[in-house]
Order: sequence, then C-alpha cells, then structure tokens
Amino acid sequence: MFQKLYKLMFGQELDLRERIFRVILFVGSIAAVVGNIESAILLGEYNFPLLILMCAMLVSLVATFKYRKVDFAAILLGFFLIVVVFPEMFFWSGGIRGGATIWLSLGMLYIFLMFQGKWLAFFLVLNVIVNAATYLTGYLHPESVNLLESETAMYVDSFFSVIAVGIVSGLIQRFQSKTFDRERALTLKQKKELEEINASKNAFFANMSHEIRTPINSIIGWNEMIMRDANNEEVAEYAENVQNASEMLLTLVNDILDLSQLEIKKMEIVSAEYNIKKVIQDLVHMLQIRIQEKNLEFRVDIDESMPSVLFGDEKRIKQIILNLLTNAVKYTDKGFVSLSVSAEERISGRAELKISVADSGSGIRKEDLDSLYDVFRRIDSHKNMQVEGSGLGLAIVKQLLDLMGGDITVDSIYTKGSVFTVTLIQPIVDATPVGDVNFLVATPKKGGRYYHQSFEAPEARVLVVDDHMMNAWIVSKLLSSTKVQVDIANSGIECLERTKQKYYHVILMDHQMPEMDGVETLKELRRQENGLCRESNVLLVTASSLGEAESVYHENRFDGFIEKPIRSEKLEEELLRVLPADIIEYRATPEIHTAGEAIQKLSKKKKKRIMITTDSVCDIPEHLLEKFDIKVAHLYIRTDQGRYADGKEIDADSLAQYLMDDNNRAVPDSISLEEYEQFFAEALTEADEIIHIAVAEGVGLSYPTAVAAAQGFDHVHLVDSGSISCGQGLVVLYAADLAMKGYNTMGIIRNIDKVKKNIEFYFIVPSLKRYYQNNRISYGVMKFCEIFHLHPVMKMSQKKLSIVGLQIGNIDSARRKFLRQHLRNKRKIDDELIYFAYIGCTVKQLKAMRLELTRYISFKNVIMHKASGTIACNIGLGTIGFACLKKSDDILKNNDSEGFLT
Repeated sequence: MFQKLYKLMFGQELDLRERIFRVILFVGSIAAVVGNIESAILLGEYNFPLLILMCAMLVSLVATFKYRKVDFAAILLGFFLIVVVFPEMFFWSGGIRGGATIWLSLGMLYIFLMFQGKWLAFFLVLNVIVNAATYLTGYLHPESVNLLESETAMYVDSFFSVIAVGIVSGLIQRFQSKTFDRERALTLKQKKELEEINASKNAFFANMSHEIRTPINSIIGWNEMIMRDANNEEVAEYAENVQNASEMLLTLVNDILDLSQLEIKKMEIVSAEYNIKKVIQDLVHMLQIRIQEKNLEFRVDIDESMPSVLFGDEKRIKQIILNLLTNAVKYTDKGFVSLSVSAEERISGRAELKISVADSGSGIRKEDLDSLYDVFRRIDSHKNMQVEGSGLGLAIVKQLLDLMGGDITVDSIYTKGSVFTVTLIQPIVDATPVGDVNFLVATPKKGGRYYHQSFEAPEARVLVVDDHMMNAWIVSKLLSSTKVQVDIANSGIECLERTKQKYYHVILMDHQMPEMDGVETLKELRRQENGLCRESNVLLVTASSLGEAESVYHENRFDGFIEKPIRSEKLEEELLRVLPADIIEYRATPEIHTAGEAIQKLSKKKKKRIMITTDSVCDIPEHLLEKFDIKVAHLYIRTDQGRYADGKEIDADSLAQYLMDDNNRAVPDSISLEEYEQFFAEALTEADEIIHIAVAEGVGLSYPTAVAAAQGFDHVHLVDSGSISCGQGLVVLYAADLAMKGYNTMGIIRNIDKVKKNIEFYFIVPSLKRYYQNNRISYGVMKFCEIFHLHPVMKMSQKKLSIVGLQIGNIDSARRKFLRQHLRNKRKIDDELIYFAYIGCTVKQLKAMRLELTRYISFKNVIMHKASGTIACNIGLGTIGFACLKKSDDILKNNDSEGFLT
C-alpha cells in the first residue's frame, strides 16, 4: 500500500518539477492542518488564512493528480500564497510580533522552486510588491494587525513558525537532494550501459571488418590472377568488374573500421617527416584514372614557396585529401575538380597547411550543411541515388581533423559546386621551397592483365606465414612471375620449425593467428636457439587498420608491413626493398611519360590568399580595378527598353544620353541571390578568402541580397562600406591595398571599420526630378526647389543619405560654393587623396572643378571618375560628389596606407 502511494506521489515517470510540486502540496497540507490546530490552541479559533491555504491546496491536488495540470496548479497556488495567504497570516497572527514573518520566506522559496523565465520574474516582482505593501500597511495602520493576547502566545507562535517552516523547507530540500542523487545514479547507470553497448558495437564492427578482409583478400588476389591470365576480352572485362566491386566493398569496410576506431578513441596519430610534394604527386596519380573516365578537368595549384618537408601523419593527411577528392569526382559529372595546397609559417617553426578541394558538381543545399558530417548520412540522397558511397567519408575526415587539431569548412552553391577547405598546423622540418611539382609518372594500364613483374630473383627464398591457407596460396601466386622461391607455414609454430631447417631472406608474417600470433612468433624467432633466420627481414602482413598496423610495426620492430588485401605492386615493392641486391637478376625500369588524358588537362593556376570584391556602384576606374585585381558584381538598370548590367551591358555615357530625355525612365535593380552566389563561387576559385565590400545597408536593394548569399560560404566575409559611389570606392581601394601588403582577413576588416568612420562624402544635386520620378519626394518639393533654384547638398551619415544644406543660384556657381564650403578647413581633411565622381558633366566643367578641388588643399592624389549608371538613375545628371579622409590618429599611416595609389 505504501509503495503504491509513494509511486503515485513521486513516481519516476514524473518529471522532477512535478515531483517537487507534489511534495510541496503534501508537506504544505500537513503544515496547514497543524497550523490550524496551533491557532485553535493559542487563539481559540481556526486560522482563516490557513483555511484558505487548505482550500487552495485541495484545488491544486485535484488539478495535479486527476488532470495533470501542473502549470495551472503551480500558478494558482503561487498566486494564493503570495497575494492572499501569507499577507492574511501576517495580519491575523500578530504582524512583526508573531511568527507570520517567517512564513513569508516560504513564498520566495516556492517561487524559485516552481518557476523559471518570465513566470519567475513575474512572481518575484509580485512577491516584493505584496510584501512591501503588507509591511507598509502594518506600519501605517497598526489597528489592522490582530495582536496576540500575550507575550507567551507570541513566543509560542514564533517557535511553531520556525519549526514548521524549517521542517517544510528541509523536507523539500531533502527530497530534492534525494531525487537528484537518484537521477544521477540512474544517469550513470544508463551511461555505463550505453558505453557497454557502444563498445560492443564498435568491437563488433572492428572484428567483422577484420574478418571480412580475409575473404576480400582472397577475392581480389584470385581475381588479379584471372586478369593476368585472361586471353578472352569478355572474361577480362568480367574480372575487371569483379575487381571494381571488390574495391568498393573494401572501401566500405575500411571506412567502418576507421569509424569504429575513432568512436572508441583508439585511433592514433602517428607523426613523422613527410615530403608534401610526394604526397600531392601520389594523390594525383591515384585519381587520374577516375578523372579520365569522367572526362573532367583536373586543376592543381601548388604554392611553390611552401616548405618541402613537414612533420605529421602522412597517411591520415593523404586519407583526408583523398576522401575529399573522391567525393568531388563522385558528385561531378562535367566541368572540373581542383586541388590547391599552400603552407605559410604562422608561428616560429610551424606552418599552417591549407588544402582546398573544389568542384563544379551538384553542390550542397544550405539546409544540409549542418548535417554534412553526420555518420551514414548522404546529402540529397534522392538526387544522388546513383552515386556510389556510404556517407562515411566526410564524417571520418571531420573526426580525423578533430584528432589532429585541424579544421574543415565548406562553401557551396546547390547545383553549382562546392569548395572544401582544410587547415592544419604542422611543424616545419625543412623550409626549402617545394618548387615546381612534376606530374610526369608511369601510367599503369587499367586491370591486372597488363601486369608486368618489377623484378626477378630466382635465388630469393620467402616464407609466407598465414593460418588461412588460401591467403598464403594467393601470395605465392602473386609472386610467381618474380621467380622467387616461396614456402608456406600455416602457424607460428610451423614457422619456427621451418626456420630451424632452412634460411629465408624474407618472412611474410600474418598478424592475427591462433595460438601464437605474428608478434609472439617474431619475438621467438629473434631469440630462437640454432635458428637460421634470427636476422632475416620480417614483414608484418595485417588486416588491421592503418594506424594499428603502424603502431604494431614500430613497437615490435618489424622490418616493414603490408596491408591486406595484398596488392602485387606493394608486395613486390616491399620485397625489392628488403631483398639483398646481389640476388636480384632483373629489375624493371618504368617508362616515364605523361599520365594520359587526365594529366594533359591538368592546369596549374595560382590562387590569391585574399580577394577584394565589391558592387558596380562603387565607381572605381578600370585601371585601378585591374591594378588591385578587384572583382565587381554588376548591379542592374531597368529601362523601358529592358534590363541591363550596369557597367557591363550599358555604360554611364550611354545612360546619361538616354536620361537627357526627361520622359525616359531608368531605375536601379539588384542582382538576384543566385547571381550573387555564383559571383562568390567564381571568386573563390581564384582566392582562398573573399572580402566583399557592399553598398551601405540603408541604400538600395543589393545589401540584404548580398548578406543572404554570403551566409552560404565560410570564406566570404561581407563588409558594409557605410557609403556609396566614391565613398564606397575609397573603402574598397583601401582594403585592396591592405590585401596586397599581406594583411590577413581579420586585419583588413578591422582597418576597414576604422577608415570608414573617417570618410567624408558629400554631393550636390542640380535637380530633384529623378527623386520625384523614383517616388522619393513629392511634386511640390521638387517644384519649390526648381522655382527658387535650390540645389540640395547631401551627405552619407549613419549609412543613410540625408540633406545637410542648400545652394542657391545657377548650377556652376552652386558647385563652386559647395566645394569651397566643404574643403576650406585644411586642418580636418587628409591631403592624401580626394575621390571625385560626376554624372553628365562637360569637359570644361570638369576642368574647372579640378582646379577648384586643389585650390584649398594640395591633394597628392586626385581621382575623377564617372559615376555608375545606378547612381545616375537615383540622383540624375549634373550631380557631383567627392569623398576624402578626415585626419585621425586611428587611421594607420606611413607603412600601412600612405601612398597606396602611387
């Protein structure tokens, strides 16, 4: 009975908050009953507030136990406690001279136990207000307080209140503590069970992967012998298909094995010196056949100045790059796949290795980017259902990089392609530049039927030790063309017996064998009395993961290791390395030539570290765009004749001629999200990082579109220039200069934030007709300015255009007054550069204004350039404007920015 009651009150299926609330109701009800008894004894009557509390408790109990309306019950009870019960107890039981003040503290405890967020704040404020009102009323109107009859009654009431509140608080805290302990024990138990399940799962994967390698080894080995000996083309083709299927199965098994090792934290990073040039050459050679089959262009960009020898796990770095390249080829049906590698010294003796793999394939949806590295997850599986793979590659890449302290980012446009960028910090062993990387290789023909042995050594004696007879036979067959003498031992014990009777130059030792494994056999072999092979070369043959194989190889001093399934090329390469040179009778010399069609399409194109991009509204002269290699996204102009790309399909002069007729309409138009994404994607094929300096947020439609597009790229950084036209152009040129001087991305952005605060950008508008036509002002305002020859002067401030003054008179006079007014204060304006933009001005007018520009300040550089068509659409012909820098200690000078145009 008691257990049923306990389960009803505090069952584990209830959440913690509901259990605490039930305890409060249970304990509170008892306290209310006892309080009434105490009141009846002391005062001779029942305590009215406690009767109200008992009613509220009863309603809360019904709402909680019958209807499970815990939130409703908690709010209801809280309101009654704070607003009704405790204040009434204060007045009923002697005010500050009784025990009611102690009960008031229970209200605060209840609030913190039962509420959070907005309700917590509400009840805290309510509690403070009600308590303050209660005390103030008792102080101002002492007659409202029901004083206890004697001092004895006050002491008894206070004593009872202390005991009751203490017991209630203690029971609640004790229950909460016990509940937490119980929950913690349950959590630890579940965690242990999950760890055991996970360990069992990973052990299963590891064991199964290892066991599966044995038959795969047999399939691949015997199939290679079929391809070597097949004279019938149809049979040979069948064998090649079997080989391809076997390779796919082996890749899946390797991925599962690697993943299981990573999940149980048994994957080890084995660092050693490696030559980055050889790593790239090996990877290109491995991918060339696949790329040739899909008729893709393979672009390779190797930074010739990067250090040639680094220190790290060469095998894992190869695995990471190979997985990324394989994915790129897999999801690209036409176009290109590119590999870019660079390394720059960041800290003394350490370099940041940056590897980028780009493609023109299917791309990745934005909503799929967050789950890109999930295990067994394939992005857009319906579209890519014909693509081979398990979805483990990227998950393994991410976990390997986490293990090595590296990072991976992705920039992608759906249906357009992706760029994966890996960064790793690697110690520099040899800082000698890697130089030009040669991709001339011996190109093997596809399929084992084109096999030719790499050496012949009839006197060489090799012992193959393997408990699986079929595996041993395969090794014997694979070596038949080399003419070496091969013996077979089916166990470690048989191996030791044979080495007492016969000398072997090389022993191929299987790792995992029953009774005595390869490591134990090696140890016994090295200390074998009267053994003939104590000094022989012993190569470990293993189906374990690469990291585990390398660990066993190094720890036990094997002379090398060969992974299963055994490849004839690797097998012969290792034997040729350890066999005595004097018994090698024939050594093949590979023919060196270019690697077929795939390598003929290989191009080497240098990528920039940082590229500055902007919008066509920035009004930068063409020769400066070329000098600083600034890419421009062309906005659009919509006219009655059609939509044209500003500066590309229509120039400023043509638009000015068109706008001479007041009846012709032309309005600016932003490029689409897809066009911005394509623009950023193309820029990323030429640079590692993009800084896009956009038109001010409060002007036009392009800024929010550019922001949305940049969010899909990890290496596109969007900066609000805070200006337009020549003001924006000044920011862009400043940033491009910093990029050329080697500043990093964050350094450039920080300096942009400084410089744009010190840009002064004003312009004067001859007529407000275009503003009226674009529905920006009323007809009356326009006509008023025309009648009185008023020319508004505008300024970029807080990312918005605002009118800061008016010039009166004809336009030429107004322009001179405008320039004089804003350039006469020499002490505030930097004389490094003034950037002047104009729309529809004559040569004579421009000459006069150039003189006016330098009349007050001898600027070292003066840029005068026609404004873009977008600006012309907005403010009309005859407008002029200028941008310059205010003098400020915040702007870096001298070596950083001075003279960046000269």
